[in-house]
Amino acid sequence: MAEVLENRPVKFTITHYRQQQHSHEAFIKWIVEEHLPLAMPVFEKHGVLEYSLFVTPPYLNGALKQEIGGLRPSWDFADFDCFIEYILPTVETITNVMSDPDWQLAVKDQENWVDVPKALVSAGYSTPYLLNKKPVNISK
Repeated sequence: MAEVLENRPVKFTITHYRQQQHSHEAFIKWIVEEHLPLAMPVFEKHGVLEYSLFVTPPYLNGALKQEIGGLRPSWDFADFDCFIEYILPTVETITNVMSDPDWQLAVKDQENWVDVPKALVSAGYSTPYLLNKKPVNISK
């Protein structure tokens, strides 16, 4: 990967859609109960700092689209099942994790559960500007 100029943790995100033969609930259960126990040792080995699973149930996204869609008709509303956030020490950590043989074991059932071609990934830096109702990281 290209040289990273900033010396701070990297946020790596990925959205996942489930395979349609599985319910949203079964999909999230697979991630939490089957995938994560296999993935956690790989994360520890490569120094992954944080992992968060942002679950986006269809009923909540549908209600949001109904409520806000009229106010913002040009907005496109996401319909993926979850959004995964990793906080990593370096961009290279992504490659290190994904090339680890134990990672291959952790994702062995992925094709059955995840609609892989629809995944959307991104990497960047996160800066909070409001924490616990208090402004932070702003000059005024």
